[in-house]
Amino acid sequence: MKRAISFAVLLAAASLKLNAQEVVQQNVKSIENAIGQVTKLEPVSFNYDTAWAEKLKLSARPQYGFVGADAKAAVPGIVSVQAKAYSSGKNAFKNATITKVDYESLVPLLVASIKEQQEQIEQLKAELNSLKSRNTK
Repeated sequence: MKRAISFAVLLAAASLKLNAQEVVQQNVKSIENAIGQVTKLEPVSFNYDTAWAEKLKLSARPQYGFVGADAKAAVPGIVSVQAKAYSSGKNAFKNATITKVDYESLVPLLVASIKEQQEQIEQLKAELNSLKSRNTK
């Protein structure tokens, strides 16, 4: 009986693999001026207000991130506003809004900015070597 179940699970898993469809990415573009966008972000540490943290079940511990409005001004695509329900009495609920930064979406921007910086470093090295070789002649 155990082998029959294992075979059925294996067969079901194999059929799932056959039915998988790859999602095609469209409008693929390089990220331009990543350093300009990243340098506008101001990392901060903060705590959520204790009463709101309790109501919305947010961590009261120190957090690291960005002020939502500032991050939205710098890189609008990484910020969203979420409504979060909280109890306001017996069988009554209200909504509060929380600005959320999508840190996973920030990673490609950070990688692009590192690549831009590395390109600048390489250009500066070449310029420095050029100046050094002129001075030794």
